[in-house]
Amino acid sequence: MKSDLTMEKSEHLDEGDACPEKCGGTLHYLKPVNCSCRISPPCSSCTDVKITCNYCGWEEEYTFESAPESAQKAPSTEWWRRKKGSHDFGNGKRIFDYDYDSSSGSTMVYTGRYEGDVTAADIIAVIGDGTFGHRGPFMDNGRFTYTKITD
Repeated sequence: MKSDLTMEKSEHLDEGDACPEKCGGTLHYLKPVNCSCRISPPCSSCTDVKITCNYCGWEEEYTFESAPESAQKAPSTEWWRRKKGSHDFGNGKRIFDYDYDSSSGSTMVYTGRYEGDVTAADIIAVIGDGTFGHRGPFMDNGRFTYTKITD
């Protein structure tokens, strides 16, 4: 059951509050249906649950304007940014700005930069070897490419 009741923007309902319809019921969140948090948390079944009255069935009308202020802010994109790797061997030798691409599913292709007398063995020691070996590292003009074979 939905109500035409419009709430003031400053009013925020919470679990355990009295029903705004004044029916004598209390508000609670229903258990999510078809939760898929085990695959990709949090799932929409869990985040889209509306607050409901346990007596008359009243449901909160949820719009962007009625959302708490924290939900109205633009989402951060910082969560997906990965810091690029860096390793200092000492004596002026280092590898830096290295990252990998694993889009093939069976390899991890590392690309990066190096300074000083860095050897292929140094790069393998830091990044590691693939389960089924590797290709490279190929080094040229301060840049390297190294492929770990994982499958």
